[in-house]
Amino acid sequence: MKLRTFRFSLLQGFYWMGACMVYSYAERMLLSRGLQTGTIGLILASSYLLAIFLQPALAAAADRERHVTLRLGIAVCAALSAAFAAAAVFGMRVLAVFAVLLGALSGVTLAVQPLVNAVGFHYINRGQDLDYSFARGAASIVYALASLLFGALAARIDRMLWVYAAVQAGLFVCALTFAPHRSGIAVRETHGGFFGVFRRYPAFVLFCVGNLVLVVPHMVLNSYLASITKVTGGDMSVMIAIAALVEFPAMIAYSHLRKRIPDRVMLVASASVYLLKTGLLLLAAYLPIGAWAAYVSSALQMLCYALFVPAASYFANDCMQETDRVKGQMLLTEAGLFAGMISMLLGGFAIELFGVGITLMICEGLVAAGVLLVWLALRKRAR
Repeated sequence: MKLRTFRFSLLQGFYWMGACMVYSYAERMLLSRGLQTGTIGLILASSYLLAIFLQPALAAAADRERHVTLRLGIAVCAALSAAFAAAAVFGMRVLAVFAVLLGALSGVTLAVQPLVNAVGFHYINRGQDLDYSFARGAASIVYALASLLFGALAARIDRMLWVYAAVQAGLFVCALTFAPHRSGIAVRETHGGFFGVFRRYPAFVLFCVGNLVLVVPHMVLNSYLASITKVTGGDMSVMIAIAALVEFPAMIAYSHLRKRIPDRVMLVASASVYLLKTGLLLLAAYLPIGAWAAYVSSALQMLCYALFVPAASYFANDCMQETDRVKGQMLLTEAGLFAGMISMLLGGFAIELFGVGITLMICEGLVAAGVLLVWLALRKRAR
């Protein structure tokens, strides 16, 4: 168990270290090149759109295990991302080329996430010991360290990109040595293919819609933190590090908590904490209360995102039949990608047109709607 969990932790760690640059520092890199937040929103939304098209094909192929295995899918995406990062270093002098390459590497990085998650559930579903929560929590520690590293390198975009390329090389090696090639279990493709999932699992689809609405404000806060902290106060790199560090104990504890507390209770409770997390930043935007509110908001990551993410992954795994489980993880992530695309546009144009305060008000309203939809989906599933 320890060796398998350690290897899966490495896989998750390399993935999330690379994702840190995509999720948290893409806006900062593009701002430093003189772009406005509205234009940045269009570029980043395009990267999410690319991932939306890539993910269904990757997940459906991995479920069939005929053409694209988990190992091959992750390795190819990692190699492409590293190549795009290296090309972006040499294309920095031409802003349009740099923006396209940054969007491409972001899209490929986002697309591979459900395959990385599916590696863990591949072993869990076959009765092999693997602590998914520990591995995901360890990845949060890596994310925190990556945030501090990228923050220190923020003035040197070329160095950030070379670090990212090296991380993708590590992900490539981990995928080849640990990700499964064949499952060893013959499975039959269920009727209706990928889109049949919508008909077979209506409660889960509603849950994904709720997750989408909930993730939109979460992604606005993460992706436009450079602009938000100019109003709320607080250091961007420190806030990201705090949020990532507090995830680790919560994710470790989750595997024990779920033995005592049903996943549906954990999902509604953790979703509700997002209201307080966003509310504190809204308060800091309008009142001179200092940077403490921003840092406390980051610390609340322990009780919302850190619990909601593993609970949602387990919920997706439990909802699906064996032949649909990679598609289930993909659909959950796909909802997040649609949310990301919406959040890039919403955050970019709302901040540019209305300012940070109004943007945070919109985010708080979306969080409330997301909590309601998640609760309705879990109620429907319990019937």
